[in-house]
Amino acid sequence: MSIRVLIVDDHPAIRSTMMDILKSEGLEVEIAENGTTALKIYSEKEFAFVLMDMQMPDIKGFDTYRQMLAIPKKHAEFIFISAFATPELEKKTKELGCLAFLHKPIRAEEVIKLIRSKSLLSVLVYISNERFRNKVVKNFQNENCNLEIASDFDETLILIRQIDYNYLIIDEDSFSSEQDRIKSSLHLSGSHTELILINEDESTDLLKEQILQI
Repeated sequence: MSIRVLIVDDHPAIRSTMMDILKSEGLEVEIAENGTTALKIYSEKEFAFVLMDMQMPDIKGFDTYRQMLAIPKKHAEFIFISAFATPELEKKTKELGCLAFLHKPIRAEEVIKLIRSKSLLSVLVYISNERFRNKVVKNFQNENCNLEIASDFDETLILIRQIDYNYLIIDEDSFSSEQDRIKSSLHLSGSHTELILINEDESTDLLKEQILQI
């Protein structure tokens, strides 16, 4: 399935240039010249990413974003762009949960890098048994995913509170108290991370098939 991106900017040159570049990368692109049009398109279709200008003539970028979030659907990742960047604006975008804040003039390669890195499946592995951990990790080598390894339980908690992974793999035989704290942290942070428990007797091939859906 192709990755669909919505570009929202009142400047026609930015819309057309970014559309051509992203299409050349194999992405599916739609454009909107203002917030009103963007809201209509966004409400009707699913998008993985929205690249949105802060300053638009009808509805400002932040206001458009808030109205998009009110639409009951699975939401895209938002990348804001602006020629008038301030530390306050950048802080505000982070507080609102946006993927990034980019300064104009836009570097197309930076947008592509953001989209590609976020489009990969992100997997965090916390398994204290080194042999078992290596077995799981080895099975994901050369696959299309970002794989991270937590060195210990405390680091696992820190990472899942900061990053919304697609999957967290832990040892089914780990301490129940650790499992409970991990589940609680995922719940309290509103994370969409899917927790997967695995033991040494299970096939890591089946685990890979489950995650990569192959």
